[in-house]
Amino acid sequence: MPRLRLPADQRRTEIMAAAGDLFIRYGFEGVSSGMIAEKVGTSRPNIYSYFHNTEAILEALLDEKLAAIKPDLEALVVPGEPMDFKALFTVLGQHRDLLLLLSCGGSAELRERREAFDDAMIGGMAQALGSQRLADFPTLLPLVSGLLRGVIYETVVRERPSAAPQEVAEHLNAFIRGGVQAITSRKDD
Repeated sequence: MPRLRLPADQRRTEIMAAAGDLFIRYGFEGVSSGMIAEKVGTSRPNIYSYFHNTEAILEALLDEKLAAIKPDLEALVVPGEPMDFKALFTVLGQHRDLLLLLSCGGSAELRERREAFDDAMIGGMAQALGSQRLADFPTLLPLVSGLLRGVIYETVVRERPSAAPQEVAEHLNAFIRGGVQAITSRKDD
């Protein structure tokens, strides 16, 4: 039976969804246009009529998913207020595919996009910590951001928490607040 001819925007969406699943499963470098075509049930030339290569598909996926998460992350950042890690983990869990795609490999330009996403999250955290506090204690940002990256990677991306992600986030809130307080109280030491 011949394959149903879809409108261009639907076919493009279908290609992106199939490619996203494959990138997450096999990594960017492990996916060919032939694999994507096979998963969609079309030909490689048809894939190329929508995207000039697999990197263009990954770029389109990242554009779409970064645009979707941006308002959710912006809503979490209140300058001068502590970061609500429980809410952050909820948002990141809802956008797990983005984190997986950001971790799937790719070119230098795609690595720059990952770093830009990290920088945006760190910028939000810097706003939450407060500029004066960061000026007084410049070690806070790398400590908190490094810890947060590791915990997010383990609990959201790898899904390997020893507890539920929300419980980990609650403990992370207490841990970071306690650590920041301990560091800032040692100002005169």
